[in-house]
Amino acid sequence: MRFRTGHRLEKWLEGGRDHLFDAYQGDPAAWYQALTEPIALEIGCGRGGFIRQMARLHPETRFVGVDRVLAVAAKAAYGAALYGLGNLSFLVGDVERFGPLWTEPRVAWLYLNFSDPWPKKRHHKRRLTAPAKLAWYAQWMRPEAWLEQKTDNLEFFEWSLESFRASGWEIAEVERGFPPGDPGGTLSGKYVQTEYETRFRQLGQPIYYLRARPAR
Repeated sequence: MRFRTGHRLEKWLEGGRDHLFDAYQGDPAAWYQALTEPIALEIGCGRGGFIRQMARLHPETRFVGVDRVLAVAAKAAYGAALYGLGNLSFLVGDVERFGPLWTEPRVAWLYLNFSDPWPKKRHHKRRLTAPAKLAWYAQWMRPEAWLEQKTDNLEFFEWSLESFRASGWEIAEVERGFPPGDPGGTLSGKYVQTEYETRFRQLGQPIYYLRARPAR
């Protein structure tokens, strides 16, 4: 993601410091253990529009947005501070770094929204639905937890379905295009739109969705 910060990064870091953790500098395992439960986690949160909506809807839940880019996560954390969302935190880091270190099942809901599809075949192992990453998610997720994926990329979606099946996950719901709806009262993010989803829907682009969890 190309992201121009100008001289604003210092402002975002200062204003959002209580909502931001840098896994490149600190201990992501200790930070994870210190989080209050239930935890709802979005990997690849971007500017935080989706998870900010979720945090407003569910103040009793600890929401965590993850992004690899410091400036992106810092701006999202600054927004959490501006809106007074004490139940929302952001982690700067790569799942390749912290994924193996999170070994306790503490996550109640996991969101993968419009992740990078890494279209070249040699890069498929970098996809957030690659089997190695699904194994990490299975370590983090509580027995009743669910993972949701949304994407506009059909090839990536079908590939992800096969990855879930090959990894032995239970797939409870699959949608190849669905209309907007009411978010309801659960932690499901199916009807909570990201910035990308809003744009794609305006263009008439189908949204692909699945809900799955590790076999127990």
